[in-house]
Amino acid sequence: MRSASDRLSWLQSQGLGLACGLSTVALLAIGSFVLAATRDGASAGIAMDDLRGFFDPPRLEHAWLYLLFPVAGLYAVNTALATWDTVVRRWRGGARAPSAYAASVVHVGFLLALAAHAAAGFRGEDRGEVLVSSGWQALPGFGEARLVGLDVDPLPGGMPRAVTARLEVRGPDGKVRPATVGYNAPLSGGAGARLALLGDFGRVRVARLASGPDACAIAEGQGCLIGGEAVRVVAIAPAPRGGAAALVRARGPSGVEETRWLGADGELALAGGRPLQLRSAGVEHGVLLRVREAPGN
Repeated sequence: MRSASDRLSWLQSQGLGLACGLSTVALLAIGSFVLAATRDGASAGIAMDDLRGFFDPPRLEHAWLYLLFPVAGLYAVNTALATWDTVVRRWRGGARAPSAYAASVVHVGFLLALAAHAAAGFRGEDRGEVLVSSGWQALPGFGEARLVGLDVDPLPGGMPRAVTARLEVRGPDGKVRPATVGYNAPLSGGAGARLALLGDFGRVRVARLASGPDACAIAEGQGCLIGGEAVRVVAIAPAPRGGAAALVRARGPSGVEETRWLGADGELALAGGRPLQLRSAGVEHGVLLRVREAPGN
């Protein structure tokens, strides 16, 4: 029967670390093939940045991930014990130069990366997609945002090589700051714990509405607060007499929510009697941003 010192030596041994490392790589390789093969079945909608999907419900196809957890845990214990033993021995041996502990710093970084990935995988949360055009649109966790420019660098075949969306972001304090979003370059907040990622871009139909001194520009399917009332643009279509018309949903004079067509030459009465007018409607650039809470960052 092994003594406590023998078990400790085994837990911090280099051989165990190599075995755990190779097992981790092998399980991740198996997982990549399984995810690809079951993308339309057991792994539909699952991503490695959200581990909760692997347990809702548990499936035999994801056994590689379930095995990965104890292996990763043992790997973390091995790394922590081996690193501590190395630091203690070198300190007692008189090593004081920072370079003597470089490898230990890398090991600590590895442990932090494991903890961060676990936090992101189990505590990350998608807060939905927001279509942002030239009008102010609520962006969860950031305040409001609007698009002021879109730069696309295309490949010879027409596919985008790089996309940069230039935004203005208005925080809860009312201050406006410039920002950019692109592929692999999200808008971030909370020290990176909150991200707004570029999901898609293109041309969208936008209606510019006004009610007295209040005005807003919103894309199809979006809404804004105007004249003290919540107004939503359901659709934008050509008007019978030319121009465009917007199908809007808002509370009418009776206080009941109504869906009505609004043309450029007319107006609708909102609850409280305030008029709603369509100043213009047309097609312009828009970007789809996916807001995600990423505590692992």
